[in-house]
Amino acid sequence: MSFKEGKSRRVLASAAAVAAIAGFGVAGLAAPASADITIQQYAALGDSFASGVGAGDYADDGTNCYRSANAYAKQASVELGERLWFEACSGARVEDVIANQLNHLYEVNTEHVTIGVGGNDAGFSSVLTACAGTDTALCKAAITNARSIITDSLPAELDDLYTRVENRAFSAEIVVVGNPRLFNETACQGALAITPEEQALLNDAADLLAETTAAVAADHGFDFADPRAAFDGHGVCSADPWILGYTGTLESFHPNAAGQDAYTDVVLPMLDY
Repeated sequence: MSFKEGKSRRVLASAAAVAAIAGFGVAGLAAPASADITIQQYAALGDSFASGVGAGDYADDGTNCYRSANAYAKQASVELGERLWFEACSGARVEDVIANQLNHLYEVNTEHVTIGVGGNDAGFSSVLTACAGTDTALCKAAITNARSIITDSLPAELDDLYTRVENRAFSAEIVVVGNPRLFNETACQGALAITPEEQALLNDAADLLAETTAAVAADHGFDFADPRAAFDGHGVCSADPWILGYTGTLESFHPNAAGQDAYTDVVLPMLDY
């Protein structure tokens, strides 16, 4: 479907929803003021890669979500000229997105939704911790467990989430956003003791996550924004890294500001119709 065709479909759906609300007369006044149908809105859902952990300049919003002013969602909302509901939060799993991030999805005026989640469900943070030592067997076992989660349980969880999102924002353009491979598969201080061999296994697990997420997105008719090619050659230990190595903080192994710029270049063309 072309951007123009997608726009036409969403305009028709929005018009139908407006007519339906109008048909309820006074009951329509119960809709929340924040759902003003004259305001086009963009909801950004997901975990730390979506909130912009690693890119700095975090919002002082009373949460521990680490929502960065440099995140791709912030950049995309400016380009689109839409109000941003920046719901993505550091540490979020699929169940957290369902419980805490769907409140600003509306049938009428939600024009765009991005969803980037799944890495925490697979336990990638724990996997990196296991691989940061010198016990290769422990690292490989952690990766095997993560792959089992990605294959066995994550697809059903993502399917549930995507169904909920499309039911609440049925006229929106919904784009699922993947994660890049983290490593350049070479040794450096920022990689701690994660060997090139272990890095390759971690990158393979990232590929499995991307392929699994893309398949579930396709089942729902959603586009998949895949940043892997864009980040190729810019992983940890590369000459021009777009992903931070170990920093001693939660920013470790997350895209930096340049990485979020790269994300924007991948995501925006799927939103800017």
